Amino acid sequence: MVTRKEKRECEKDTNYFFELEKVRKHFFKNLDDKLNGINDPRHQSYVTYNSDILLMMTILKNAFDLKSMRSMTDQFNKDECIHNFQKIVGCSELKELPHYDTINDFLSRLEPTELEKIRTYMIKQLLAKRCFDRYRINGKYWGIIIDGTGLFSFQQKHCDHCLRREYTDKATGEKKTVYMHHVLEAKLVVGDMVLSIASEFIENESEDVSKQDCELKAFYRLAKKIKQAFKRLPICILGDSLYACEGVFTQCDKYGWKYMMRFKEGRIKSVAKEFQDIKAMENLSEDICWVNDIAYNQRTLNILEYHFVKNQEKKTFTFITNIKVTNRNARKLIHAGRSRWKIENQGFNRQKNIRYHIEHASSRHYVAMKNHYLLTQIADILMQLFENGSKALKHFKKTAKEISSILLEAIRTRKLTDEDIQQLANPIQIRFT
Repeated sequence: MVTRKEKRECEKDTNYFFELEKVRKHFFKNLDDKLNGINDPRHQSYVTYNSDILLMMTILKNAFDLKSMRSMTDQFNKDECIHNFQKIVGCSELKELPHYDTINDFLSRLEPTELEKIRTYMIKQLLAKRCFDRYRINGKYWGIIIDGTGLFSFQQKHCDHCLRREYTDKATGEKKTVYMHHVLEAKLVVGDMVLSIASEFIENESEDVSKQDCELKAFYRLAKKIKQAFKRLPICILGDSLYACEGVFTQCDKYGWKYMMRFKEGRIKSVAKEFQDIKAMENLSEDICWVNDIAYNQRTLNILEYHFVKNQEKKTFTFITNIKVTNRNARKLIHAGRSRWKIENQGFNRQKNIRYHIEHASSRHYVAMKNHYLLTQIADILMQLFENGSKALKHFKKTAKEISSILLEAIRTRKLTDEDIQQLANPIQIRFT
């Protein structure tokens, strides 16, 4: 057993920021060029800092679990930080790091589609490396989890795009309005990782719309965005019972996608009744049972049901899918269907309560808020790969908070050398377990 002293001695030689850079360069060797090659909205004659500096600072601010932009400026205000940024972006003329006001001004003018392109590049790089192929559903389809979450809420109107919810104060009877911003996420699920591939903000076009935007409306926009970015990718959409409806089925059919949704009582009553009738007629009472080819409108659907006991309580999960269920794939499909919960646990809960603080508005500007969120998703892709693939982190087991803390300490106290930068070009091997 390794003693605490031996562990300290081993960690003395480990530069965690350098380890993070090794992972970043391994998977995304052209990321710096992508960050610097965006359509920069600023007048170039007035530009002091290139876009790669501004964007990389914000990405690392998220990775290092710095809650506010002000704390980022304070924590990065060290000669060692400036030196390390010089090295990773290849800019020896960098004498000071930009103030957070400079970054927020830039993000308020940057089109969010520019950051979406960078995220698409990252996901395509991961798929091209084929290191996650074993996680495909039925050996073919990539599981994409769809779900929405709240980001910001305000007591006063924030902008014309706010969602609004009225409620009555039980104590006073006074009616109040809460103004909110929500987002619909699409995340690629590979093992224990959920990696953002697309985001669609749930927002009103203007203040005076007759009907507010909602999660289902946003799904159709999100689906179009995914199809445009990943035209030939074989996809299986994973979602809760909200998405078990004709409109979603039609959209998936149009794009050639498979789907697997949670199926609850009250959704598509004709299909539910036929499933129950066939179950009773054929006496399907095993822990896993299914019925294929139930007619619904112009298609057939398949129902898969799973019974299990947890904490002495009997539970049932039912799924609706257009993938044919067989003895060979039934359990694997159940595992895929239940993985939808990972967007809540490894996804939203992690980003709200453990790292990133996505409910904290790093800017009140409407466009900058979106860009901050997208940069968080980019940082999260990088950090999940680092946490699950770094040999150093596998050896020294650490929590997410500890990882962010040691990364911040490393960039503030340990200077990267020219030899380190040269070493980043060397190939490394990363295995995910």
